[in-house]
Amino acid sequence: MNQALTASELKYGYRPSESIVEGFNLNVSSGEWLGIVGPNGSGKSTVLRMLARLVTPQRGTVSMSGQNMANMNSKAIARQMTMLTQSQEASLDITVRDLVRRGRNPHLKWYEECRGKHEEVVDWALQVTSMRALQHRSLLELSGGERQRAWLAMCMAQTPCTLLLDEPTTYLDIAHQLELMELIRLLNREQGITVIMVLHDLNQAARYCDRIVAMKQGSVVREGKPSEVFQVDFFRDVFGIEAKVHNDEGVPVFLPCGVVRPLVHEGIT
Repeated sequence: MNQALTASELKYGYRPSESIVEGFNLNVSSGEWLGIVGPNGSGKSTVLRMLARLVTPQRGTVSMSGQNMANMNSKAIARQMTMLTQSQEASLDITVRDLVRRGRNPHLKWYEECRGKHEEVVDWALQVTSMRALQHRSLLELSGGERQRAWLAMCMAQTPCTLLLDEPTTYLDIAHQLELMELIRLLNREQGITVIMVLHDLNQAARYCDRIVAMKQGSVVREGKPSEVFQVDFFRDVFGIEAKVHNDEGVPVFLPCGVVRPLVHEGIT
């Protein structure tokens, strides 16, 4: 299977003597849904930002479809990859359709406007994210779940091969969380989009992701299918909790039972 994204020996830190991420390696296959999990401060979001080339690693390389991203310009990357963060500009007063049109910018020449075939892509993005009925509404009028779908529609308008998401369900209620996750699963399965997602909810990670990468203190400590990773010793070693793990039709579901040790001493909050 073709590799959509490859990271090799990534390192990043704010100070030379302190590394947030150290020796991170990753191979993501085309069409795969990969979940990155771990305690707060383990480097998950930093890794995602390096994969998106929003921050430059101090060491190591990130390659997309075999090409070193350090040698690619921003527009070329944006035509193949997009990222949805957990929160966006809350005061942006534009319509949903105008927001989604922004997703076509990487495909437009400097003198072009979003017309013709580009508007057809906008229509498609609104359709696949179930936002057509809200396309003329202002973002300010939308609920949190609707707003996340609008930003996801903008990402889809870029027609990416790879979608990166940083805890996109954090501020949503449970119904909107599940709605967004089901939508992403639809895009993954029917459009073949590769998904790399940082997730806080471990049970959602187990239910939706093909593969899990677990991080702790800037490094990968576990990797595999959810059923392989989510074992009792995993929750003890990585999160410092005792947990029971049940099988729900092949999907591991964990129930936390207690804290193994005081987490404050490990800098986990």
